[in-house]
Amino acid sequence: MNLNRTEFDAILFDMDGVIIDTKAEVEAFWSEKIEMHGVSIDEGYIEEKLHGRPARFIIEELFPHLSPDERKEMDKECTRYDSIQDSYTIIPGVEKILSQLVKSSINVGLVTSALPPKVEVMLQSLSIQKPFNTIVTASNVEKGKPDPECYLLGADNLGVNIRKVLVFEDSVSGVMAAERAGATVVGVNEEKISPMLKEAGARFVIRNFTETRFSEETATLHIDTLEKQFTLRKGTKNKRPG
Repeated sequence: MNLNRTEFDAILFDMDGVIIDTKAEVEAFWSEKIEMHGVSIDEGYIEEKLHGRPARFIIEELFPHLSPDERKEMDKECTRYDSIQDSYTIIPGVEKILSQLVKSSINVGLVTSALPPKVEVMLQSLSIQKPFNTIVTASNVEKGKPDPECYLLGADNLGVNIRKVLVFEDSVSGVMAAERAGATVVGVNEEKISPMLKEAGARFVIRNFTETRFSEETATLHIDTLEKQFTLRKGTKNKRPG
């Protein structure tokens, strides 16, 4: 495959760390719970296993000593914590790219480990109306990232072959899920996290979308820092959710 110019039928975006910057909030919530319950975690756990996974799986893994009711309450607390936010900070450059993709009738979807209330706040934080043709949340899947189920579902909802999907992901678990599904993955994170994302299966890694351009005339996504370009197929799209 020519890595300098490849063709895709759709793009799937993760949410946290790709569209909205919630890294500090996510780590603050879980760090408080870990300290409160005296749980020890291995070095690297936060980047490798905490980010990008549904809360219910993190709770089962880190807090097995809690009763089922206590674990359920922690899950609800996490949902409340996410949904009380009035708005989120948008990752630099992504809103412009999303707007151009929508205008050019490119198949675009969202695949997140968050629940619908957080997604609603994210959507309200964007200036774009209904940018996604499909939205897959933690409530739509039985298995969380790094299992590929969520990305396979996203591609299926869009009516495309996952092997012709470009994915933007920020977490190790998310990259593994997309790569295992068969998608081409571009990591989005700090430079120090880049080696971990590439080891997990990311083909390339960018810091954000400030050096990313979309040509509406040629339906080509250019990532200047990588000197890469991806051609996207225009086509009839599914009804936008929401």
